[in-house]
Amino acid sequence: MRKTLPWLVGLLVVLGGIGWLAYDKLFRRDFPVYASDAEYFKYGSIGNDSENGVPYLVWRVLPTVFPDLFPGPGGYASLGFYWEKGRSEADAPVGFSKARIGFERMAINCAFCHNTITRSALGAEPVAYPTGPSNLTDVQAYQRFLSACASDPRFTPEVLLPEIEKVAPLSFIDRALYRFLLIPATRQALLDQKAVFAWSFTRPVWHAGRIDPFNPVKFDMLKLPDDGTIGNSDMMAVWGLDARNAIRPDAPLHWDGLNTSIREVVISSALGDGGRASAPNFFDSMNRIERYLRSSRAPASPYEAAPVLVEQGAAVFAAECAECHAKDGAKTLTVVPLAEVGTDRHRTDMWTIAARDAYNNYNQGYDFGFKSFQKVEGYLAEPLDGLWLTGPYLHNGSVPTVADLLEPAAARPKAFVRGITVLDSEKIGFVAPACVPGAKLDEGYCYDTSEAGNSPEGHEYGTSLPPADKAALIAYLKTL
Repeated sequence: MRKTLPWLVGLLVVLGGIGWLAYDKLFRRDFPVYASDAEYFKYGSIGNDSENGVPYLVWRVLPTVFPDLFPGPGGYASLGFYWEKGRSEADAPVGFSKARIGFERMAINCAFCHNTITRSALGAEPVAYPTGPSNLTDVQAYQRFLSACASDPRFTPEVLLPEIEKVAPLSFIDRALYRFLLIPATRQALLDQKAVFAWSFTRPVWHAGRIDPFNPVKFDMLKLPDDGTIGNSDMMAVWGLDARNAIRPDAPLHWDGLNTSIREVVISSALGDGGRASAPNFFDSMNRIERYLRSSRAPASPYEAAPVLVEQGAAVFAAECAECHAKDGAKTLTVVPLAEVGTDRHRTDMWTIAARDAYNNYNQGYDFGFKSFQKVEGYLAEPLDGLWLTGPYLHNGSVPTVADLLEPAAARPKAFVRGITVLDSEKIGFVAPACVPGAKLDEGYCYDTSEAGNSPEGHEYGTSLPPADKAALIAYLKTL
């Protein structure tokens, strides 16, 4: 027994060392600390790092190895990713968490879809407004870029490792870890993701600033069959949620009012992006995000107009728009029936009774207590705080400016450029010149209203006003 004891001790030391090494390289958790909820919203984790996080060093070198797979020049910037001034390419852009679970990983968070970028003129410095609707982020192009990389024969340790070592020299153990585990596993995970999103190739492309947020949830997370629906719609502003509930308690959320609980929407949105209740501090993270969204406010308008004109416009607003958009409007923050508002029906058709029931009964080894998902036929009448920042307009972003929205549907632009961040101070919205669908553009993309889900029909309120009243109304709306 005494002779075998040193061998046993030695074996235990070796096994302990291997276990520690495995823990340190694969499971050790290190999440950055953010003092403010605003910074957490932009860069904090939503609990999806383990499930959906891409190894940071792999993510970092993809633009070097696969520049030809981006939709345009500029690497990740061509997908609309935005780095705040003072942050380098080694830092996460807004909308990503960079956290360590064994190794550093990059995963999206809420700001990925809720961060508006504007410029006052060509060449001006961009300004970011967190909690606004992302107007540059191209969610689908990012997903397809990752899938294309994983499908490419260059996605091998032999190609990626030399590029990784230019960024961060690796130890012998780390090099082996990337060669035999992380790179092959990442490739397979991205190929699996490609298969999950195969249905999306049968639908119109989302493009920047737009997303089909619930079909991925229906078909993957809730395991419902592909029903052929199209949910393409613009991303939404998510500021001032407490102010909304002050207008109408339990005000509906999402374009079609599919849930009335802020708490449920925050948690279900994180789950839809791959979050897990088992993730470290998941519910603490949800609390921080909810607190920030409740207390945030729409950015003040930078525009001024003649006081007399604004006063005239306020009177026009009271007569023509207040019922649905004033804070004390009878229909404000209610779902207006589709037969009344007349806008494109694809998004409301996408959210089905089966989806409602599946989400209210959803659990993931944890009872989330969902009970507020609902199915209502129509679209939500929103208050107009921050209207100047939320173009294009309607739920599907099919009308470029407020001035265009005040024209009959037949007179609205049939095709226009989206993705230009210069504000249109005259019409309210973003600069959006006419374009030819399919044409290659230097900036943005051509939004074709003839595609399924893109119709600019409906919401013909105020379209018969005389030009002077329209001008006064626009002057007033600029101040919101």
